[in-house]
Amino acid sequence: MTVRGQREGASLVLEGIGVSPGYAIGRAHLVDRHRVRVPKYHLSPGGLAGELDRFNQALTASEDQIQDIKGKLQSAGEEQVLILEAHQLMMRDDMLVEGTRQLIREQNINAEWALKKVVRSIKQIFDNIDDEYFRERRSDVDFVGDRILRNLLGGAPPSLSQVGHSAIVIAHDLSPADTAFLMRTAVLGFATDVGGKTSHTAIMARSLELPAVVGLERITEVVGTGDVLVLDGMRGRVLINPSPAEVHRYQREQMIYSARRARLDETRHEPARTKDGVNVRITGNIELPEEAQVVLEYGAEGVGLYRTEYLFMNRDTLPDEQQQYEHYRVVVERSGAHGATIRTLDLGGDKFIEPLKGHRELNPVMGLRAIRFCLREEGIFRTQLRAMLRSSAHGNLRIMLPLISSVDEIWRTKAILDDCRRQLADEGHDMAPEVPLGIMIELPSAAATADLLAREVDFFAIGTNDLIQYTLAIDRANEHVAHLYRPLHPALLRMVAFVVRSAHDAGIRVSMCGEMAGEAIYVPVLLGMGLCELSMNTVSIPIIKSVIRSVSVAECQALFRQVRDMVCADEIETKVREAVYHMLAGTDAAEVVNPGLPPESTPT
Repeated sequence: MTVRGQREGASLVLEGIGVSPGYAIGRAHLVDRHRVRVPKYHLSPGGLAGELDRFNQALTASEDQIQDIKGKLQSAGEEQVLILEAHQLMMRDDMLVEGTRQLIREQNINAEWALKKVVRSIKQIFDNIDDEYFRERRSDVDFVGDRILRNLLGGAPPSLSQVGHSAIVIAHDLSPADTAFLMRTAVLGFATDVGGKTSHTAIMARSLELPAVVGLERITEVVGTGDVLVLDGMRGRVLINPSPAEVHRYQREQMIYSARRARLDETRHEPARTKDGVNVRITGNIELPEEAQVVLEYGAEGVGLYRTEYLFMNRDTLPDEQQQYEHYRVVVERSGAHGATIRTLDLGGDKFIEPLKGHRELNPVMGLRAIRFCLREEGIFRTQLRAMLRSSAHGNLRIMLPLISSVDEIWRTKAILDDCRRQLADEGHDMAPEVPLGIMIELPSAAATADLLAREVDFFAIGTNDLIQYTLAIDRANEHVAHLYRPLHPALLRMVAFVVRSAHDAGIRVSMCGEMAGEAIYVPVLLGMGLCELSMNTVSIPIIKSVIRSVSVAECQALFRQVRDMVCADEIETKVREAVYHMLAGTDAAEVVNPGLPPESTPT
């Protein structure tokens, strides 16, 4: 088995996390991303006004730089521009801007020192967020802070202008602005020491279709500019100075992958119908209202999960009912006839929203968050529910509750929802006659009582990210136990199967919206359990639809019957990979997904 840093044949192989699929073969360009030294000093008498002015000038310069990059990317795609706009919003955020100004005034310290303190405190807030997507936003705070800091010091952020065509960029980390620039320089891909699947840089790499591997830990230490590299975004590995035979094998894989991926994209609007005629509904997960149209363009049938948390973050005041209504209306309208599932606020309460900051919890992951927070802060909850109900007049809306653990939480929410509906009707607002109410199944307590919960709601959505973590007591962000995060663990398979069966018995819809739904290797197992609705990140949609068209439900059911009584996750994964490899043999999806090859294999 290949391990980090082990030599395989003539090359050194490093393994990390493949965040954007594809292959790149070329020479390395090492980018120096070392942190700048932050000067720390107290201001001289009369120096306060000048220091505040210097900070304001650095802010303006930083935003102008992002605006310039945005202008050059207008034709590249909406997703990239939205990420850069998020960085601009951070540069106007009171928590960052006013927080820095306040420290300069109160502590009489220089702007660089004050900025560093504020960035550190904001990152600590993100550290307490359980949701991986939002936890990854720590790196965005770093990138924004670093850009302002460098402008304060009189130097622009390190330029990638020296990176040539057909290079593979190697760096400790890359900002989304860096990644956007790489597209214009026609680089082949990139690899970094740090990063995760849900970082904005990873999202941009996928949207730009740049092969990328992150989390390699020490690639900047062992690779120099000019080294020949093979970057394998499929398996999350980088071969350093490979042999001619290895290069030849990967060149062949690269050609096959590119041709078949192009064919998959051409068929993304075809139905996700199995070989034996079963239709599977594919929807998309989004964080911004503008993304609703994007998921439809990738072949989705509506929005399966709109995370409303983004609307509440990076601001000093809570969004009011009208602001929320306008956002939800955009999502519902742009989702088309299939509509959208909008999840109520899933934050950790007073730790993550500036106006509600309070006492730090010792264990925020299991503290006051999601539905628990909403039911305690009923005023905030009512405002959101009223805005959602008003938006239902403009299309097909479903409301979903996160982190449900018991029936009484549903009862309490229904009472509030009914009261909001009566109030809105008295005020003359239009609403849909019926708005389906569903819940996330992401706690073991919810999974174990799914048969009871199914009597109270209109649909289930299985959130595997939290369900796996809570069931196995695994923190995916902890590198010491991340290898124990196993979606095919027997406990998880049994739980998911019971949830699906309970939903079917009650006659309600059931979907999956966790990362597991967007991983092609797991899809046949999910179909075998009876799942016929999957929601995922945008770029996974064409591949997953192709996998579904390449299998039959009958053979998926046979696969699940074979693995449901196995006792070892490794044994189950081996069996699933072998079976799916044979199911997809000869299809375009086979070469794109490569499910038959274990992580330690190399192409043949």
